[in-house]
Formats: sequence, structure tokens, C-alpha cells
Amino acid sequence: MKALECSTIDIAPTISRLLKIPMVPPSGRPIPEVENYAKERGCKRAVIIVIDSLGYSLYRHLSPVMKNLHEITESGLLFKCRSPATITSPAIASIFTGYLPEEHNIYSTANIYSERAKNSENPRLRSIMEWACRAGMKSAAVIETEGAESFRGRIKDFYGVPNSEDILDYDCRITEYALQAMKEKPDVLSVHLRALDRYSHRAETWKEMKKAAKAIDKNLEMIFQSAEKGTMFFICGDHAVHGGKKWLENATQEEIMNHEKNYVALIVSCS
Repeated sequence: MKALECSTIDIAPTISRLLKIPMVPPSGRPIPEVENYAKERGCKRAVIIVIDSLGYSLYRHLSPVMKNLHEITESGLLFKCRSPATITSPAIASIFTGYLPEEHNIYSTANIYSERAKNSENPRLRSIMEWACRAGMKSAAVIETEGAESFRGRIKDFYGVPNSEDILDYDCRITEYALQAMKEKPDVLSVHLRALDRYSHRAETWKEMKKAAKAIDKNLEMIFQSAEKGTMFFICGDHAVHGGKKWLENATQEEIMNHEKNYVALIVSCS
């Protein structure tokens, strides 16, 4: 499958256009290919699943062991997607808001509060989940506890999981909350899975990385199976894989270029 190209800041405005969620137009722009794909299938809700460290080349490498993700890719769209940040907090903020890091200034969870203190109505700090909530729609977020707390008073349903040394168990708990959230039929749901990133820092072999990939794939399977018909999935990395030299030792020039340009995988598919 040939990959299309976009930026992660295009995800939020695409969801806004598809679900008719009013928002101040951000720097990102709706992705035409996704709009056409969604209209043909009557998609009426969106789930954003951020897979930490799922760089584009890493996805290509791990695709054979991520069989569920591979299947959903085959029925959907694959993008080589430029991320504007190489660390998680600003990268995810850009996915959720549609703005570049230098525009939203969120480089850590603490920055969310400090930036809101300057201007609580700053549209550049408002996630697509918050825009949906303000429009009277249902939205939810399932992320690490500290990040989840930043949604208090801004969306109704948010679920936090404490950080853990056992990252596979952590992702399982995130998935359990995601399944719980989906029972409420949110119009927009965001989920953050972290095992791949943790393993990228600590693992030394591809066998270990594949173990994390398989675990994430199992979690994705459970989420896919619980989705109602017409649910549009946006499954994306936040930044290229960390521990780059270790994982690029036998990489091709194209894989090295994708890493240096911080390309992540974005898979879009409708259940």
C-alpha cells in the first residue's frame, strides 16, 4: 500500500470537519483523502489512538507482527505523517489541538496550566475533545493520570491510569478504560498507549520490541471489536522511535530519512 502524506496537526481539523464540530480553524488543515473515505462510509464518530513512538519506518518494520493493525490498514488509509515534535507532550498536544508546539506552547503537562492561566479562552490550548464538549457532544480521554487531570472541568469523561514500571499492564488498564468509555458512545475519544515507547528506551533486541508491538496489537483488537459501526479510527504515532541509533543500526537510507524527518504512521479506518 502506497502511503499518502500529511501532518499530525491535520488530524483535529479533519475530525472537526467530518463530525461538524465547531472550532477556531487551527494551523492544520482537513485531509481530503480522509474526508472522501469517511463520507463514503457514513462515519459518525472518531477515536484517536496515539501509539507512542510509532514512527513510520518502525510501523513498516513491525507490521508483520501487528496483524490486527495491518488488517485495519488494509481496509483503510495509510499516511506518512510529519510530526512537529520529537517528545511526547508537545507532539500529542499538536495532535489534539491542530497547532504547532510554538503556537500552543505545551511542552509538559505543567505548561497546560501555566498557559491557561495566561488566557483560559486561548483556542490554541483547546483539544478537539473540548471543542466537541462545548458543542454539546460527548467526548472522552483515556491517558496517564496527570494528563487526564488536565481535562477536569473541560470534558465530562476522562480516565487516568497511574504511571507504572509494568508498562504492559499499564496499557491493559488504559484499554480497559477505553472499552468502558466506548460504552457511553462518545463522539470523540482519545487513547494513549505507551508500551512501544518504553521498550524503545529499555529494550536491546528486536525480539523485545516485537513483544511490545504484539501486546499493543492485542489491545487494539479489543478496542476495534468493541466499536460500533461508523466509528472512524485515527491511529498514529506521536514521534519517531526513541533510541534511534540502536534501532537504525541496519536501517536503509529511506528509513533513516524517515526517522530524521520525524515521520510517524497514521492509519485511518472506519469500522
